[in-house]
Amino acid sequence: MAAAAIVGDKRWLGKLRGELRAAIAPVFAQAGSRLTAFAYVGALLAEAGDRRSCWQLAEAAGHASPRRMQALLGEYAWDWQAALTALQRFILDHLGDPEAVLVVDETAELKKGEMTAGVSRQHAGITGQVENCQTVVSMAYVTARAHALFDFRLYLPKAWCQDKKRRERAQVPGGTVFKTKTGLARDMVAGHVAAGTPFGWAAGDEVYGRSSKLRAECEQAGKGYVFAVPVNFRVRLHPRLRPARADALARLAPAAAWEMRSCGPGCKGHRDYQWAWVATASPRHWLLIRRSPSDPSGQAFFYCHAPAGRPVSLPVLIKVAGKRWPVEECHQQGNASVTHCAFFSSGVLEWSSLGGFYLDTQAAAASAADVHGGEFAALDLMQNGLPGDAEGGGGLPQW
Repeated sequence: MAAAAIVGDKRWLGKLRGELRAAIAPVFAQAGSRLTAFAYVGALLAEAGDRRSCWQLAEAAGHASPRRMQALLGEYAWDWQAALTALQRFILDHLGDPEAVLVVDETAELKKGEMTAGVSRQHAGITGQVENCQTVVSMAYVTARAHALFDFRLYLPKAWCQDKKRRERAQVPGGTVFKTKTGLARDMVAGHVAAGTPFGWAAGDEVYGRSSKLRAECEQAGKGYVFAVPVNFRVRLHPRLRPARADALARLAPAAAWEMRSCGPGCKGHRDYQWAWVATASPRHWLLIRRSPSDPSGQAFFYCHAPAGRPVSLPVLIKVAGKRWPVEECHQQGNASVTHCAFFSSGVLEWSSLGGFYLDTQAAAASAADVHGGEFAALDLMQNGLPGDAEGGGGLPQW
């Protein structure tokens, strides 16, 4: 993970790291594994964005060999799921906001072999083609102050779910059943609603916008959403009218309906687009349309919902739509700094071991900081990389 924070002085950085250590320390039954975990996190932070093997991490930690680092990931007994819960509490302590946006997205990691849990030939968003890869559905917690990767689920293809020997070899839990990517996203939303995680909105790309079950999950929980939808998505404008395609409605929008607004800052300044919104047969649903000022044919569509009692305006929906980009930024940061840790001689990355690694790297994110002076303004947690294996390529968190 990589992280950035603006803090008043270095004492805040030490306090932040101290809080994180206190939060995850109870997860480790033995002092040796606990200290190794702290050393691992510290080594990841030594040179942010660097590609490092377990040998390099051990050297940065002052160890004579990578044995302890490897044992932490593959042998030590510790509850990484409890660590995830502790880390989520840590993030909420600093960023918790009832208006936060839970953003779901997926990322793929290319592979060369067939042994790593969940790897198969499937669509990889990073290339736009069918590749041999793993896919993880991630969730980011996004607020006006900062954003952080917050939760994740490994997508296990049907072929894996139907192959008992293959699952056992990778130590996939016996009760694991096939779930679609949108089903995994729905589980995460439902879990955080049940846990009382403060948030007001959900957002995601077209993969998730197409899912009526995911949208219904948000509506039943009293949460708003702004999901991207394809051009052929249909909405009903009046109970007596037939549903119309999104792109057809965009063509009917008069010139006065379009407003130039920013959906948030980007790497080259504010992301300014022309926006219009269309009322539907439901008083709590809208179609949001975005187009490029330089190319009006370059359009994007979002299906939106706000629960009863929540005031809604065009700027509010645009703001939520703009919150989708931070999770993609997290993935881009991660792809630029993948940590290679080939720690199984067989090349098999096991289910539980990678879950542990994900928590170690996420802990590194939560304790990293840059001191620029001024007040504590942001804690920006981004994916920094996941373990590789003997098949090549970085690994992804397993759940």
